[in-house]
Amino acid sequence: MNPDPQAPPAVTHSLWTIARIHNTLTGPTLTRRFLLDLMHAPEHQVMNVFRAWQRVAASIEASAQQAQESRSDATNGTSPGHPPTAATD
Repeated sequence: MNPDPQAPPAVTHSLWTIARIHNTLTGPTLTRRFLLDLMHAPEHQVMNVFRAWQRVAASIEASAQQAQESRSDATNGTSPGHPPTAATD
């Protein structure tokens, strides 16, 4: 089956799954706590627990992205959020 070339690509990077949250958490303590919270949540609270940990993981991803951009800016000689300045002779 050939994919429709007119169709937009599947956006999987924005979908939150248990695996994505697990992989985003930074360290064994956080991942263990996440899994324990999910496993021990009553049925009516599972999605609330998932959403709470989704927010934690999103915050971690955002911080990692900011750190990466800052490192990139430092490597390129620019300040974060500022365009590079033109060298003058």
